[in-house]
Amino acid sequence: MRELVFLLGKDWRAARHRRRLWSEQSRFKIVFVILFALGLLGGLWALFLQGFRFLESLGGIGLMLVYRLFYLFFFGLGVMLLLSSVVTTYSTFFRSEETGYLLLRPVPPGTLTLYKAIQSAFYTSWAFFFMIIPFIGAFAMHERLPLRFLAWLLLYSVPFVLLYSLLGTLACLLALPLLRRFRAARWAVPAAALAAAAGWLLKTWPPSAESGLFPTLTRLVPAMEWASHPLWPSWWMAEGGLALARGSWADVVLLWSVLVANVLLAGLLVEAAGRRFLLPDWQGVHFAAGRRRRRGVLLPSLDRWLGFLPRDIRTMIIKDVRIFLRDPAQWSQSLLFFGLLALYFLNLRTLHYHVLPPAWRNLIAFLNIFSVCSIMASLGARFVYPQLSLEGHSVWILGLAPTTMGRVLAAKFLGSVFSLGAVSLLLMTLSAWMLSVPGAVRAVALLVALAMTVVVSALSTGLGAVFIDLKQRNPSAIVSGFGGTLNLVLNLGFMLAGILPLGVVFHLRIQPDPAAGNGTTALAGALAWLLLSAGLLAAGALYAGWNSLRRREFG
Repeated sequence: MRELVFLLGKDWRAARHRRRLWSEQSRFKIVFVILFALGLLGGLWALFLQGFRFLESLGGIGLMLVYRLFYLFFFGLGVMLLLSSVVTTYSTFFRSEETGYLLLRPVPPGTLTLYKAIQSAFYTSWAFFFMIIPFIGAFAMHERLPLRFLAWLLLYSVPFVLLYSLLGTLACLLALPLLRRFRAARWAVPAAALAAAAGWLLKTWPPSAESGLFPTLTRLVPAMEWASHPLWPSWWMAEGGLALARGSWADVVLLWSVLVANVLLAGLLVEAAGRRFLLPDWQGVHFAAGRRRRRGVLLPSLDRWLGFLPRDIRTMIIKDVRIFLRDPAQWSQSLLFFGLLALYFLNLRTLHYHVLPPAWRNLIAFLNIFSVCSIMASLGARFVYPQLSLEGHSVWILGLAPTTMGRVLAAKFLGSVFSLGAVSLLLMTLSAWMLSVPGAVRAVALLVALAMTVVVSALSTGLGAVFIDLKQRNPSAIVSGFGGTLNLVLNLGFMLAGILPLGVVFHLRIQPDPAAGNGTTALAGALAWLLLSAGLLAAGALYAGWNSLRRREFG
Protein backbone atom coordinates (compact mmCIF):
# COMPACT_ATOMS: atom_id res chain seq x y z
CA MET A 1 0.00 0.00 0.00
CA ARG A 2 2.91 2.35 0.72
CA GLU A 3 4.24 1.87 -2.83
CA LEU A 4 0.78 2.61 -4.29
CA VAL A 5 0.52 5.85 -2.31
CA PHE A 6 4.00 6.84 -3.46
CA LEU A 7 3.16 6.20 -7.14
CA LEU A 8 -0.12 8.11 -6.92
CA GLY A 9 1.71 10.96 -5.20
CA LYS A 10 4.19 10.98 -8.06
CA ASP A 11 1.34 11.42 -10.54
CA TRP A 12 -0.19 14.18 -8.41
CA ARG A 13 3.10 16.09 -8.34
CA ALA A 14 3.52 15.63 -12.07
CA ALA A 15 0.00 16.95 -12.66
CA ARG A 16 0.75 20.00 -10.54
CA HIS A 17 3.89 20.69 -12.57
CA ARG A 18 1.95 20.33 -15.81
CA ARG A 19 0.01 23.43 -14.87
CA ARG A 20 2.99 25.35 -16.19
CA LEU A 21 2.16 24.10 -19.68
CA TRP A 22 -1.08 26.07 -19.55
CA SER A 23 0.93 29.28 -19.32
CA GLU A 24 2.55 28.39 -22.66
CA GLN A 25 -0.85 28.22 -24.38
CA SER A 26 -2.56 31.33 -25.60
CA ARG A 27 -5.43 32.60 -23.50
CA PHE A 28 -7.63 32.58 -26.59
CA LYS A 29 -7.23 28.81 -26.93
CA ILE A 30 -7.97 28.19 -23.27
CA VAL A 31 -11.02 30.47 -23.22
CA PHE A 32 -12.28 28.99 -26.49
CA VAL A 33 -12.06 25.40 -25.26
CA ILE A 34 -13.71 26.26 -21.93
CA LEU A 35 -16.56 28.17 -23.55
CA PHE A 36 -17.09 25.49 -26.18
CA ALA A 37 -17.12 22.73 -23.57
CA LEU A 38 -19.60 24.67 -21.45
CA GLY A 39 -21.74 25.29 -24.52
CA LEU A 40 -21.74 21.60 -25.38
CA LEU A 41 -22.67 20.70 -21.81
CA GLY A 42 -25.49 23.24 -21.93
CA GLY A 43 -26.71 21.86 -25.26
CA LEU A 44 -26.78 18.30 -23.93
CA TRP A 45 -28.54 19.56 -20.80
CA ALA A 46 -31.24 21.23 -22.92
CA LEU A 47 -31.54 18.14 -25.14
CA PHE A 48 -32.03 15.79 -22.18
CA LEU A 49 -34.47 18.21 -20.54
CA GLN A 50 -36.51 18.42 -23.72
CA GLY A 51 -36.54 14.64 -23.91
CA PHE A 52 -37.87 14.34 -20.36
CA ARG A 53 -40.61 16.86 -21.14
CA PHE A 54 -41.52 14.99 -24.32
CA LEU A 55 -41.86 11.73 -22.40
CA GLU A 56 -43.99 13.47 -19.80
CA SER A 57 -46.33 14.71 -22.55
CA LEU A 58 -47.01 11.09 -23.59
CA GLY A 59 -48.98 10.46 -20.42
CA GLY A 60 -48.75 7.29 -18.36
CA ILE A 61 -46.27 5.41 -20.51
CA GLY A 62 -44.05 8.48 -20.64
CA LEU A 63 -44.01 8.80 -16.85
CA MET A 64 -42.99 5.16 -16.61
CA LEU A 65 -40.18 5.71 -19.11
CA VAL A 66 -38.79 8.77 -17.31
CA TYR A 67 -37.75 6.67 -14.32
CA ARG A 68 -36.84 3.60 -16.37
CA LEU A 69 -34.45 5.76 -18.37
CA PHE A 70 -32.21 5.90 -15.32
CA TYR A 71 -31.67 2.13 -15.50
CA LEU A 72 -31.18 2.15 -19.27
CA PHE A 73 -28.84 5.16 -19.19
CA PHE A 74 -26.48 3.73 -16.58
CA PHE A 75 -26.66 0.26 -18.12
CA GLY A 76 -25.50 1.64 -21.47
CA LEU A 77 -22.79 3.76 -19.87
CA GLY A 78 -21.62 0.77 -17.86
CA VAL A 79 -21.25 -1.38 -20.99
CA MET A 80 -19.35 1.40 -22.77
CA LEU A 81 -17.12 1.89 -19.73
CA LEU A 82 -16.36 -1.83 -19.63
CA LEU A 83 -15.43 -2.02 -23.32
CA SER A 84 -13.40 1.17 -23.19
CA SER A 85 -11.60 -0.01 -20.06
CA VAL A 86 -10.48 -3.23 -21.77
CA VAL A 87 -8.90 -1.27 -24.62
CA THR A 88 -7.42 1.43 -22.38
CA THR A 89 -5.97 -1.22 -20.05
CA TYR A 90 -4.06 -2.79 -22.92
CA SER A 91 -2.57 0.59 -23.90
CA THR A 92 -1.84 1.73 -20.35
CA PHE A 93 -0.29 -1.57 -19.22
CA PHE A 94 1.53 -2.88 -22.27
CA ARG A 95 2.13 0.15 -24.53
CA SER A 96 3.56 2.43 -21.88
CA GLU A 97 7.32 2.72 -21.32
CA GLU A 98 6.61 3.46 -17.66
CA THR A 99 5.43 -0.12 -17.09
CA GLY A 100 8.76 -1.61 -18.16
CA TYR A 101 10.62 0.88 -16.01
CA LEU A 102 8.50 0.22 -12.91
CA LEU A 103 8.83 -3.56 -13.35
CA LEU A 104 12.55 -3.11 -12.66
CA ARG A 105 11.87 -1.09 -9.48
CA PRO A 106 11.12 -2.55 -6.02
CA VAL A 107 7.38 -2.37 -6.65
CA PRO A 108 5.31 -5.59 -6.24
CA PRO A 109 3.53 -6.60 -9.47
CA GLY A 110 0.16 -6.56 -7.71
CA THR A 111 0.66 -3.01 -6.48
CA LEU A 112 1.86 -1.92 -9.92
CA THR A 113 -1.27 -3.49 -11.44
CA LEU A 114 -3.54 -1.51 -9.10
CA TYR A 115 -1.64 1.68 -9.91
CA LYS A 116 -1.97 1.19 -13.67
CA ALA A 117 -5.65 0.20 -13.23
CA ILE A 118 -6.31 3.54 -11.49
CA GLN A 119 -4.54 5.31 -14.36
CA SER A 120 -6.70 3.43 -16.85
CA ALA A 121 -9.85 4.35 -14.91
CA PHE A 122 -8.88 8.02 -15.07
CA TYR A 123 -8.36 7.91 -18.85
CA THR A 124 -11.64 6.01 -19.31
CA SER A 125 -13.96 7.98 -17.04
CA TRP A 126 -13.59 11.61 -18.13
CA ALA A 127 -16.07 11.16 -21.00
CA PHE A 128 -18.48 9.40 -18.60
CA PHE A 129 -18.65 12.43 -16.33
CA PHE A 130 -18.98 14.67 -19.39
CA MET A 131 -22.18 12.78 -20.26
CA ILE A 132 -23.61 12.23 -16.80
CA ILE A 133 -23.53 15.87 -15.68
CA PRO A 134 -26.11 17.15 -18.22
CA PHE A 135 -28.28 14.04 -17.83
CA ILE A 136 -28.48 14.29 -14.03
CA GLY A 137 -28.88 18.07 -14.20
CA ALA A 138 -31.76 17.78 -16.66
CA PHE A 139 -33.43 15.13 -14.52
CA ALA A 140 -33.05 17.29 -11.40
CA MET A 141 -34.54 20.30 -13.20
CA HIS A 142 -37.41 18.21 -14.58
CA GLU A 143 -38.21 16.76 -11.15
CA ARG A 144 -37.56 20.13 -9.42
CA LEU A 145 -34.85 18.68 -7.21
CA PRO A 146 -32.29 20.87 -5.38
CA LEU A 147 -28.87 21.43 -6.90
CA ARG A 148 -27.19 19.34 -4.21
CA PHE A 149 -28.80 16.29 -5.84
CA LEU A 150 -26.33 16.70 -8.73
CA ALA A 151 -23.34 16.94 -6.37
CA TRP A 152 -24.40 13.90 -4.33
CA LEU A 153 -25.04 11.76 -7.38
CA LEU A 154 -21.68 12.70 -8.91
CA LEU A 155 -20.03 11.55 -5.69
CA TYR A 156 -22.21 8.44 -5.83
CA SER A 157 -20.96 7.63 -9.34
CA VAL A 158 -17.26 7.45 -8.38
CA PRO A 159 -17.41 3.80 -7.14
CA PHE A 160 -19.60 2.96 -10.14
CA VAL A 161 -16.89 4.17 -12.53
CA LEU A 162 -14.13 2.46 -10.57
CA LEU A 163 -16.03 -0.83 -10.51
CA TYR A 164 -16.55 -1.04 -14.28
CA SER A 165 -13.00 0.12 -14.96
CA LEU A 166 -11.58 -2.55 -12.64
CA LEU A 167 -13.80 -5.19 -14.25
CA GLY A 168 -12.49 -4.19 -17.68
CA THR A 169 -8.91 -4.37 -16.40
CA LEU A 170 -9.56 -7.80 -14.90
CA ALA A 171 -11.10 -9.05 -18.16
CA CYS A 172 -8.08 -7.84 -20.14
CA LEU A 173 -5.57 -9.43 -17.74
CA LEU A 174 -7.40 -12.77 -17.76
CA ALA A 175 -8.04 -12.91 -21.51
CA LEU A 176 -4.57 -11.89 -22.66
CA PRO A 177 -2.76 -15.09 -21.53
CA LEU A 178 -5.33 -17.20 -23.36
CA LEU A 179 -5.05 -15.16 -26.55
CA ARG A 180 -1.26 -15.07 -26.32
CA ARG A 181 -0.65 -18.76 -25.72
CA PHE A 182 -3.33 -20.34 -27.90
CA ARG A 183 -3.49 -19.10 -31.48
CA ALA A 184 -6.87 -20.77 -32.00
CA ALA A 185 -8.38 -18.63 -29.23
CA ARG A 186 -7.67 -15.49 -31.26
CA TRP A 187 -10.22 -16.67 -33.78
CA ALA A 188 -12.48 -18.62 -31.43
CA VAL A 189 -13.53 -15.56 -29.39
CA PRO A 190 -14.62 -13.42 -32.40
CA ALA A 191 -16.18 -16.49 -34.02
CA ALA A 192 -18.23 -17.20 -30.88
CA ALA A 193 -19.42 -13.59 -30.76
CA LEU A 194 -20.44 -13.68 -34.42
CA ALA A 195 -22.19 -17.03 -33.95
CA ALA A 196 -24.15 -15.66 -30.99
CA ALA A 197 -25.16 -12.58 -32.99
CA ALA A 198 -26.18 -14.73 -35.97
CA GLY A 199 -28.23 -17.01 -33.71
CA TRP A 200 -30.04 -14.03 -32.25
CA LEU A 201 -30.76 -12.70 -35.72
CA LEU A 202 -32.14 -16.07 -36.88
CA LYS A 203 -34.30 -16.25 -33.77
CA THR A 204 -35.84 -12.81 -34.26
CA TRP A 205 -36.05 -12.75 -38.08
CA PRO A 206 -38.48 -12.29 -39.74
CA PRO A 207 -40.34 -9.96 -37.36
CA SER A 208 -43.60 -11.32 -36.10
CA ALA A 209 -46.78 -9.48 -37.06
CA GLU A 210 -48.43 -7.47 -34.33
CA SER A 211 -51.69 -5.70 -34.14
CA GLY A 212 -51.54 -1.91 -34.22
CA LEU A 213 -48.98 0.42 -35.60
CA PHE A 214 -46.69 0.65 -32.56
CA PRO A 215 -44.97 -2.37 -31.02
CA THR A 216 -45.06 -3.03 -27.33
CA LEU A 217 -42.83 -1.14 -24.95
CA THR A 218 -40.59 -4.13 -24.39
CA ARG A 219 -39.96 -4.61 -28.11
CA LEU A 220 -39.58 -0.89 -28.68
CA VAL A 221 -36.86 -0.69 -26.01
CA PRO A 222 -35.57 -4.29 -25.85
CA ALA A 223 -32.73 -3.57 -23.41
CA MET A 224 -35.14 -2.32 -20.74
CA GLU A 225 -35.49 -5.72 -19.10
CA TRP A 226 -31.74 -6.26 -19.12
CA ALA A 227 -31.07 -2.84 -17.63
CA SER A 228 -33.62 -3.39 -14.84
CA HIS A 229 -32.02 -6.57 -13.48
CA PRO A 230 -31.15 -6.02 -9.79
CA LEU A 231 -27.77 -7.79 -10.02
CA TRP A 232 -26.25 -5.23 -12.39
CA PRO A 233 -24.08 -2.49 -10.85
CA SER A 234 -25.94 -0.08 -13.13
CA TRP A 235 -29.16 -1.01 -11.29
CA TRP A 236 -27.51 -0.22 -7.96
CA MET A 237 -26.39 3.13 -9.34
CA ALA A 238 -29.78 4.00 -10.85
CA GLU A 239 -31.75 2.81 -7.83
CA GLY A 240 -29.44 4.79 -5.56
CA GLY A 241 -30.05 7.91 -7.64
CA LEU A 242 -33.80 7.46 -7.47
CA ALA A 243 -33.60 6.81 -3.71
CA LEU A 244 -31.60 10.01 -3.41
CA ALA A 245 -34.35 11.86 -5.29
CA ARG A 246 -36.95 10.41 -2.88
CA GLY A 247 -34.83 11.31 0.14
CA SER A 248 -34.54 7.68 1.26
CA TRP A 249 -31.10 7.94 2.82
CA ALA A 250 -31.11 4.40 4.21
CA ASP A 251 -31.37 2.97 0.69
CA VAL A 252 -28.78 5.46 -0.56
CA VAL A 253 -26.20 4.39 2.02
CA LEU A 254 -27.00 0.70 1.52
CA LEU A 255 -26.58 0.76 -2.27
CA TRP A 256 -23.48 2.97 -2.07
CA SER A 257 -21.97 0.49 0.39
CA VAL A 258 -22.74 -2.34 -2.03
CA LEU A 259 -20.90 -0.48 -4.80
CA VAL A 260 -17.91 0.26 -2.56
CA ALA A 261 -17.74 -3.37 -1.36
CA ASN A 262 -17.70 -4.61 -4.94
CA VAL A 263 -15.01 -2.07 -5.85
CA LEU A 264 -12.82 -3.40 -3.03
CA LEU A 265 -13.45 -7.00 -4.13
CA ALA A 266 -12.63 -6.12 -7.77
CA GLY A 267 -9.45 -4.38 -6.55
CA LEU A 268 -8.36 -7.54 -4.72
CA LEU A 269 -9.04 -9.65 -7.83
CA VAL A 270 -7.11 -7.22 -10.05
CA GLU A 271 -4.17 -7.27 -7.64
CA ALA A 272 -4.16 -11.09 -7.58
CA ALA A 273 -4.36 -11.24 -11.39
CA GLY A 274 -1.49 -8.75 -11.62
CA ARG A 275 0.73 -10.84 -9.36
CA ARG A 276 0.12 -13.86 -11.58
CA PHE A 277 -0.05 -12.46 -15.11
CA LEU A 278 1.44 -8.96 -15.39
CA LEU A 279 5.13 -9.80 -15.83
CA PRO A 280 4.70 -12.79 -18.22
CA ASP A 281 2.05 -10.94 -20.22
CA TRP A 282 4.23 -7.85 -20.55
CA GLN A 283 7.16 -9.97 -21.70
CA GLY A 284 4.94 -11.94 -24.08
CA VAL A 285 3.44 -8.83 -25.67
CA HIS A 286 6.82 -7.23 -26.27
CA PHE A 287 8.35 -10.49 -27.50
CA ALA A 288 5.42 -10.99 -29.90
CA ALA A 289 5.82 -7.41 -31.11
CA GLY A 290 9.46 -8.11 -31.97
CA ARG A 291 8.91 -11.40 -33.80
CA ARG A 292 9.23 -11.57 -37.52
CA ARG A 293 5.87 -11.82 -39.25
CA ARG A 294 4.99 -13.15 -42.65
CA ARG A 295 3.56 -10.79 -45.20
CA GLY A 296 -0.19 -11.09 -45.17
CA VAL A 297 -2.56 -11.46 -48.07
CA LEU A 298 -4.36 -8.16 -47.50
CA LEU A 299 -1.42 -5.78 -47.88
CA PRO A 300 -0.35 -6.73 -51.46
CA SER A 301 -3.97 -6.33 -52.54
CA LEU A 302 -4.14 -2.99 -50.74
CA ASP A 303 -1.02 -1.88 -52.57
CA ARG A 304 -2.74 -2.59 -55.90
CA TRP A 305 -5.99 -0.90 -54.85
CA LEU A 306 -4.11 2.26 -53.88
CA GLY A 307 -2.09 2.29 -57.07
CA PHE A 308 -3.55 5.66 -58.09
CA LEU A 309 -1.74 7.36 -55.18
CA PRO A 310 1.92 8.49 -55.26
CA ARG A 311 4.27 5.80 -54.02
CA ASP A 312 5.46 7.60 -50.89
CA ILE A 313 1.91 8.32 -49.70
CA ARG A 314 0.83 4.78 -50.57
CA THR A 315 3.74 3.31 -48.61
CA MET A 316 2.95 5.34 -45.50
CA ILE A 317 -0.73 4.36 -45.65
CA ILE A 318 0.22 0.68 -45.84
CA LYS A 319 2.60 1.16 -42.91
CA ASP A 320 -0.23 2.62 -40.83
CA VAL A 321 -2.49 -0.28 -41.85
CA ARG A 322 0.15 -2.74 -40.63
CA ILE A 323 0.37 -0.95 -37.29
CA PHE A 324 -3.44 -0.92 -37.01
CA LEU A 325 -3.74 -4.67 -37.67
CA ARG A 326 -0.95 -5.53 -35.23
CA ASP A 327 -2.39 -3.48 -32.38
CA PRO A 328 -5.43 -5.14 -30.72
CA ALA A 329 -6.17 -1.89 -28.88
CA GLN A 330 -7.11 -0.29 -32.20
CA TRP A 331 -8.89 -2.90 -34.31
CA SER A 332 -10.75 -4.47 -31.36
CA GLN A 333 -12.43 -1.22 -30.30
CA SER A 334 -13.27 -0.29 -33.90
CA LEU A 335 -14.74 -3.74 -34.47
CA LEU A 336 -16.78 -3.58 -31.27
CA PHE A 337 -18.35 -0.18 -31.83
CA PHE A 338 -19.04 -0.51 -35.54
CA GLY A 339 -20.11 -4.14 -35.09
CA LEU A 340 -22.66 -3.17 -32.43
CA LEU A 341 -24.02 -0.46 -34.71
CA ALA A 342 -24.29 -2.89 -37.62
CA LEU A 343 -26.10 -5.39 -35.38
CA TYR A 344 -28.53 -2.68 -34.29
CA PHE A 345 -29.18 -1.55 -37.88
CA LEU A 346 -29.82 -5.14 -38.96
CA ASN A 347 -32.53 -5.40 -36.29
CA LEU A 348 -34.38 -2.21 -37.15
CA ARG A 349 -37.14 -4.18 -38.87
CA THR A 350 -37.20 -6.69 -36.04
CA LEU A 351 -38.05 -3.76 -33.77
CA HIS A 352 -40.78 -2.67 -36.23
CA TYR A 353 -39.19 0.72 -36.81
CA HIS A 354 -39.83 0.48 -40.55
CA VAL A 355 -43.63 0.54 -40.01
CA LEU A 356 -43.64 3.68 -37.89
CA PRO A 357 -45.09 6.92 -39.31
CA PRO A 358 -42.79 8.95 -41.60
CA ALA A 359 -42.02 11.50 -38.88
CA TRP A 360 -40.72 8.78 -36.54
CA ARG A 361 -38.73 7.02 -39.26
CA ASN A 362 -37.18 10.35 -40.19
CA LEU A 363 -36.26 10.96 -36.54
CA ILE A 364 -34.72 7.50 -36.15
CA ALA A 365 -32.77 7.92 -39.40
CA PHE A 366 -31.16 11.13 -38.17
CA LEU A 367 -30.50 9.62 -34.74
CA ASN A 368 -28.69 6.82 -36.53
CA ILE A 369 -26.65 9.44 -38.38
CA PHE A 370 -25.78 10.96 -35.01
CA SER A 371 -24.68 7.58 -33.66
CA VAL A 372 -22.41 6.79 -36.62
CA CYS A 373 -20.90 10.28 -36.61
CA SER A 374 -20.31 10.26 -32.85
CA ILE A 375 -18.47 6.93 -33.06
CA MET A 376 -16.40 8.27 -35.96
CA ALA A 377 -15.51 11.32 -33.86
CA SER A 378 -14.58 9.11 -30.90
CA LEU A 379 -12.41 6.74 -32.95
CA GLY A 380 -10.80 9.62 -34.82
CA ALA A 381 -9.90 11.30 -31.54
CA ARG A 382 -8.61 8.07 -30.01
CA PHE A 383 -6.68 6.56 -32.92
CA VAL A 384 -6.11 9.08 -35.72
CA TYR A 385 -5.17 12.07 -33.56
CA PRO A 386 -2.18 10.45 -31.75
CA GLN A 387 -0.64 8.86 -34.89
CA LEU A 388 1.99 11.55 -35.47
CA SER A 389 2.84 11.73 -31.78
CA LEU A 390 3.31 7.95 -31.64
CA GLU A 391 6.06 8.19 -34.24
CA GLY A 392 8.10 9.20 -31.21
CA HIS A 393 11.86 9.52 -31.42
CA SER A 394 11.87 7.77 -34.82
CA VAL A 395 10.13 10.74 -36.44
CA TRP A 396 13.55 11.89 -37.67
CA ILE A 397 13.41 8.96 -40.12
CA LEU A 398 10.42 10.59 -41.78
CA GLY A 399 12.33 13.86 -41.82
CA LEU A 400 15.19 12.22 -43.75
CA ALA A 401 12.93 10.19 -46.06
CA PRO A 402 12.54 11.23 -49.73
CA THR A 403 9.29 12.99 -48.99
CA THR A 404 8.03 16.05 -47.12
CA MET A 405 6.18 16.35 -43.84
CA GLY A 406 3.26 17.80 -45.76
CA ARG A 407 2.96 14.56 -47.71
CA VAL A 408 3.21 12.60 -44.45
CA LEU A 409 0.26 14.62 -43.17
CA ALA A 410 -1.59 13.93 -46.43
CA ALA A 411 -0.97 10.19 -46.04
CA LYS A 412 -2.41 10.23 -42.51
CA PHE A 413 -5.43 12.18 -43.72
CA LEU A 414 -6.15 9.98 -46.74
CA GLY A 415 -5.71 6.78 -44.74
CA SER A 416 -8.29 8.00 -42.23
CA VAL A 417 -10.69 9.10 -44.99
CA PHE A 418 -10.52 5.73 -46.76
CA SER A 419 -11.02 3.65 -43.61
CA LEU A 420 -13.69 5.72 -41.85
CA GLY A 421 -15.48 6.56 -45.09
CA ALA A 422 -15.90 2.96 -46.21
CA VAL A 423 -17.42 1.86 -42.88
CA SER A 424 -19.62 4.94 -42.36
CA LEU A 425 -21.09 4.87 -45.90
CA LEU A 426 -21.84 1.15 -45.55
CA LEU A 427 -23.59 1.66 -42.21
CA MET A 428 -25.61 4.63 -43.48
CA THR A 429 -26.73 2.64 -46.53
CA LEU A 430 -27.77 -0.25 -44.27
CA SER A 431 -29.69 2.04 -41.90
CA ALA A 432 -31.58 3.81 -44.69
CA TRP A 433 -32.48 0.52 -46.39
CA MET A 434 -33.74 -1.12 -43.18
CA LEU A 435 -35.87 1.93 -42.32
CA SER A 436 -37.27 2.27 -45.89
CA VAL A 437 -36.80 6.04 -45.81
CA PRO A 438 -37.27 8.18 -48.95
CA GLY A 439 -34.46 8.60 -51.43
CA ALA A 440 -33.78 12.19 -50.37
CA VAL A 441 -33.11 11.10 -46.78
CA ARG A 442 -30.79 8.34 -48.03
CA ALA A 443 -28.81 10.78 -50.14
CA VAL A 444 -28.52 13.28 -47.29
CA ALA A 445 -27.44 10.54 -44.86
CA LEU A 446 -24.62 9.48 -47.19
CA LEU A 447 -23.60 13.10 -47.75
CA VAL A 448 -23.50 13.80 -44.02
CA ALA A 449 -21.45 10.64 -43.40
CA LEU A 450 -18.98 11.68 -46.12
CA ALA A 451 -18.70 15.25 -44.77
CA MET A 452 -18.21 14.00 -41.22
CA THR A 453 -15.53 11.58 -42.41
CA VAL A 454 -13.57 14.39 -44.06
CA VAL A 455 -13.92 16.70 -41.04
CA VAL A 456 -12.98 14.03 -38.48
CA SER A 457 -9.95 12.99 -40.54
CA ALA A 458 -8.82 16.57 -41.14
CA LEU A 459 -9.26 17.70 -37.53
CA SER A 460 -7.62 14.61 -36.08
CA THR A 461 -4.58 14.77 -38.37
CA GLY A 462 -4.29 18.56 -38.40
CA LEU A 463 -4.61 19.08 -34.65
CA GLY A 464 -2.47 15.98 -34.08
CA ALA A 465 0.30 17.81 -35.97
CA VAL A 466 -0.29 21.12 -34.16
CA PHE A 467 -0.21 19.52 -30.68
CA ILE A 468 2.32 16.78 -31.51
CA ASP A 469 3.92 15.23 -28.40
CA LEU A 470 6.93 13.06 -29.24
CA LYS A 471 7.76 12.27 -25.60
CA GLN A 472 4.53 10.50 -24.70
CA ARG A 473 4.11 6.82 -25.69
CA ASN A 474 0.69 6.18 -24.15
CA PRO A 475 -2.11 6.94 -26.67
CA SER A 476 -4.67 7.41 -23.88
CA ALA A 477 -2.51 10.10 -22.27
CA ILE A 478 -2.05 11.85 -25.63
CA VAL A 479 -5.78 11.87 -26.29
CA SER A 480 -6.53 13.17 -22.79
CA GLY A 481 -4.36 16.24 -23.30
CA PHE A 482 -5.33 19.74 -24.37
CA GLY A 483 -5.16 19.05 -28.11
CA GLY A 484 -7.09 15.79 -27.86
CA THR A 485 -9.87 17.46 -25.91
CA LEU A 486 -10.04 20.34 -28.38
CA ASN A 487 -10.19 17.85 -31.27
CA LEU A 488 -13.07 15.89 -29.76
CA VAL A 489 -15.00 19.05 -28.86
CA LEU A 490 -14.65 20.47 -32.38
CA ASN A 491 -15.74 17.17 -33.95
CA LEU A 492 -18.82 16.95 -31.75
CA GLY A 493 -19.58 20.63 -32.32
CA PHE A 494 -19.48 20.22 -36.10
CA MET A 495 -21.65 17.12 -35.81
CA LEU A 496 -24.34 19.07 -33.98
CA ALA A 497 -24.06 22.17 -36.18
CA GLY A 498 -24.12 20.20 -39.43
CA ILE A 499 -26.79 17.58 -38.72
CA LEU A 500 -29.36 19.51 -36.68
CA PRO A 501 -30.34 21.95 -39.48
CA LEU A 502 -30.90 19.08 -41.90
CA GLY A 503 -32.94 17.17 -39.32
CA VAL A 504 -35.16 20.20 -38.70
CA VAL A 505 -35.64 20.78 -42.44
CA PHE A 506 -36.70 17.19 -43.12
CA HIS A 507 -38.97 17.22 -40.08
CA LEU A 508 -40.75 20.29 -41.47
CA ARG A 509 -40.94 18.79 -44.97
CA ILE A 510 -43.04 15.85 -43.78
CA GLN A 511 -45.48 17.97 -41.77
CA PRO A 512 -49.00 17.96 -43.26
CA ASP A 513 -49.10 21.76 -43.41
CA PRO A 514 -49.65 23.11 -46.94
CA ALA A 515 -48.53 26.58 -45.89
CA ALA A 516 -45.10 25.24 -44.98
CA GLY A 517 -44.29 24.29 -48.59
CA ASN A 518 -41.80 21.64 -49.57
CA GLY A 519 -38.85 23.44 -47.96
CA THR A 520 -36.60 23.24 -51.04
CA THR A 521 -34.91 26.55 -50.28
CA ALA A 522 -34.33 25.61 -46.65
CA LEU A 523 -32.92 22.24 -47.69
CA ALA A 524 -30.55 23.86 -50.17
CA GLY A 525 -29.43 26.30 -47.47
CA ALA A 526 -28.82 23.51 -44.96
CA LEU A 527 -26.83 21.48 -47.50
CA ALA A 528 -24.80 24.54 -48.48
CA TRP A 529 -24.07 25.23 -44.81
CA LEU A 530 -22.97 21.61 -44.30
CA LEU A 531 -20.61 21.57 -47.28
CA LEU A 532 -19.22 25.05 -46.68
CA SER A 533 -18.56 24.53 -42.97
CA ALA A 534 -17.03 21.08 -43.61
CA GLY A 535 -14.75 22.44 -46.33
CA LEU A 536 -13.58 25.45 -44.33
CA LEU A 537 -13.03 23.46 -41.13
CA ALA A 538 -11.15 20.66 -42.89
CA ALA A 539 -8.99 23.03 -44.92
CA GLY A 540 -8.20 25.17 -41.87
CA ALA A 541 -7.20 22.16 -39.75
CA LEU A 542 -4.98 20.67 -42.47
CA TYR A 543 -3.31 24.02 -43.14
CA ALA A 544 -2.64 24.53 -39.43
CA GLY A 545 -1.13 21.03 -39.19
CA TRP A 546 1.02 21.53 -42.29
CA ASN A 547 2.23 24.91 -41.05
CA SER A 548 3.14 23.40 -37.65
CA LEU A 549 5.14 20.56 -39.23
CA ARG A 550 6.83 22.92 -41.67
CA ARG A 551 8.21 25.02 -38.82
CA ARG A 552 9.65 22.00 -37.04
CA GLU A 553 13.06 20.46 -37.76
CA PHE A 554 12.89 16.67 -38.00
CA GLY A 555 15.84 16.07 -40.28
